[in-house]
Amino acid sequence: MSALGSTFSGSRIAFRPAAVGKAAARPVVTVEAKRVCQLTGKKRNKANVVTFSNKHNRKWQEPNLQLKKIFWEQGQRWVKLRISTKAIKTIEKNGLDTLAKEAGIDLWKLPFEDARPERLAYLEQNKGKVPVAANTRAMKNADKLAASTKKPRYPVYEEGGRIVWIKPGMEEVILGSGAAAAE
Repeated sequence: MSALGSTFSGSRIAFRPAAVGKAAARPVVTVEAKRVCQLTGKKRNKANVVTFSNKHNRKWQEPNLQLKKIFWEQGQRWVKLRISTKAIKTIEKNGLDTLAKEAGIDLWKLPFEDARPERLAYLEQNKGKVPVAANTRAMKNADKLAASTKKPRYPVYEEGGRIVWIKPGMEEVILGSGAAAAE
């Protein structure tokens, strides 16, 4: 009896299904962008569509929202706002500062395009140059730098706008003959 019991328990152990670990459930994040004017607070309206037979069906009347870049004189920048067409007229009448203050919006924290004259002059001066952080690990010994056989790599813009790091003398191979003539 004990021999039979041991074979049965052995068969249970041998044919036990493998333990499957449960995958960690990822939280589902649903982003719901309300169709509300950022400055006036205008939002959708509930309306009834009345048929010929006098049936009432619910309908939503959405506000006429526009994604606009509006010039803000005090900050000297183009501020990106989602506003109704009525708010555009109100901005022309009262100004962006007063409407933003009423709505409780900090215009400094919104997405923007810089329009300061010094920034525009800098962009014009450095057109086509790739912005690169200062290399803190650069070789500082001038003698070693002159004796080095390694050539430093530098970034350039490719035709599609992609940044490519190249060595001096490789411009024609990578970028073509037009880019070498431009520099």
